[in-house]
Amino acid sequence: MNTCQITQNEQGKFDLYINGQFIRSYTRKADAKRGFTRLEKQAADTAASGCDDVAASSRQAIADTAAQSAPASNTGGQNGAACETADKSSKAQKPTLHAHSTKTSQFVMVNGKLKEIPLRQGNATAAHIDTLTFTFTQDVLVEPDLPIDGQHPENIRQLAEKLSELMHTLMGFGIYQQKNGINGYKYSFLMGTETAKYGVIAFGGLNQKDSIMIHLYGDGLTAAQDGWENRLYSWLEVFAPFAKITRIDLAHDFINGEFTPDQAKTAWESGGFDNKGQRPRARLHGYDWLDDKRTGKTFYVGTPNSSRMVRVYDKGCEQGDNSSPWVRFELQLRNRDYIIPHDILISAGSYLTAAYPICQDLFSRFREQLKKAERIKKTEMINLEHVLKYASQACSPCINALERFGFDDEEIKVLLKGGKTKLPKRLGADKHDCRQANVQYIHQMKTIANQHNSEVKNYMNEISERERQAKFHQRMDKLAEQAKLFRIQQSFDNSWQAAWYDQL
Repeated sequence: MNTCQITQNEQGKFDLYINGQFIRSYTRKADAKRGFTRLEKQAADTAASGCDDVAASSRQAIADTAAQSAPASNTGGQNGAACETADKSSKAQKPTLHAHSTKTSQFVMVNGKLKEIPLRQGNATAAHIDTLTFTFTQDVLVEPDLPIDGQHPENIRQLAEKLSELMHTLMGFGIYQQKNGINGYKYSFLMGTETAKYGVIAFGGLNQKDSIMIHLYGDGLTAAQDGWENRLYSWLEVFAPFAKITRIDLAHDFINGEFTPDQAKTAWESGGFDNKGQRPRARLHGYDWLDDKRTGKTFYVGTPNSSRMVRVYDKGCEQGDNSSPWVRFELQLRNRDYIIPHDILISAGSYLTAAYPICQDLFSRFREQLKKAERIKKTEMINLEHVLKYASQACSPCINALERFGFDDEEIKVLLKGGKTKLPKRLGADKHDCRQANVQYIHQMKTIANQHNSEVKNYMNEISERERQAKFHQRMDKLAEQAKLFRIQQSFDNSWQAAWYDQL
């Protein structure tokens, strides 16, 4: 039986102790009592829903909350405690992730709240990352006390340039434009080009606690230079170990329709998505569930407010090809009740495999994700067919009319192109390869500006030198002219004096 003790501290707050271990402070004593009741209930629910194989005693796990150190993950540096395992010698160690464990997650206590850490299982190459959001504090890049506000625009520029240079090193692209605030942040900046949006960076704001948010879109992760996962993971581990991954989408593509939304629905009905004995909510989206006219359909498992949600949808239809069998299985993780480990960046497939029973079965058979080059090629072919379809609808009457008036094929091509060379946004080279982006990022603009300023300075110095030399020669010429005039004047005076003496 756990013993609860509530004492009032010097600040007037009430400290909650369980079995002599400090848990947290509360403003009111009644809140401390409710906190103890809630912790006991959470531990009991966890044990009842299948955590018995994780914890030797759910009540003892509460008592050990303050006694253990934080797991090796992005908790933001807060202390927590994992559920006590049957092996007593492992209590003081950080929780380790097992690639072939039958458990899919483990639990820790953070600030009195029960949080879940997903575990790995299966092949790391069974998925790719489609969306990523992470946050870290400004002191990773600039001085901790550097003011970031409208009164110090030079500091905003400095931080933006450092972030642009960092992302260019890690991903291959940087910041090219400033926008308005987003998600409570006062300043935001776009990454990518005018035709390809790679992501957004935001910082500043009274309630953001000096944090920086980096959000990368699917196009940005596709366009990033190969190996970005390892580079970003290494940077986080060395320079920002307390950074938090707040959202990540793990995806597996069934290019030939080996798994469909209908099969996902059947799997949900048979318990393939059950979690700790409970079946998550699910919903259907799309008209194809009723008439199947190949406009696309999606099966959702989980709600938008949950820490994890699955989308199984017709990717080919979403891209614009209604005849494509391409289906995407996508797992979205958020850090609401989850602590997302950093190594999910380099083991995406293992975390997707361990998410649900259906995933363990499915990705034990489909162990390899579609290669990036093949995925890009498939997307480009769908985009090309989409562009041709609507170009044919828009241009064919005009082409027929031009042919009727006697224009040949070459003349028609010249007339329709109108001298323009730009491509449709869907087919832009920078959409899938950031190295094709024809843009100057803001950290590069500083280098260019410095180079330009140096060239201007050198040019002005050359002009000044030439001007000094010209003035010197002008002065010398003037002195020579004055000397010549002096000699002429002196000769004239001598001649006049000689003539005057002759008259005398």
